[in-house]
Amino acid sequence: MGNPVWKVFVAEQMEIWLDFFRNNHVESYIDMVEKFIRLHPYYIPDENDLGTDTGNLVKRLLWNENFATKLSDKGLMVWMASPVSDFIEELGVYRHEYSEINRLAGMFSRHSLWFERVYTHMRKVILTDRGLQ
Repeated sequence: MGNPVWKVFVAEQMEIWLDFFRNNHVESYIDMVEKFIRLHPYYIPDENDLGTDTGNLVKRLLWNENFATKLSDKGLMVWMASPVSDFIEELGVYRHEYSEINRLAGMFSRHSLWFERVYTHMRKVILTDRGLQ
């Protein structure tokens, strides 16, 4: 069973993601991210990275400040306590309906350990910034 906060997050973000991927060549974008992952297997993001293509993709897919502000501290903790596999599981609901999401979920699955490490770092920064850790 996935994380209920990821479920709501993915449902709310779906329109934004589909719009983004339909206005950007999804194959090229995923290829670029996968090349970055291969070249930087131990990457840990910092504040300067958020403006890069990879930083934007990671942030675009794993975080939404407006969504986070609607959550209680407990809701935020539930969201942050889940692994990336819960996120991938929630994307799976849309894999058969949207080819863009299928490709995206495939990328996350292929590089789940890399994304887990990046997400763990992001989670620590987010919780520290909010005084929850």
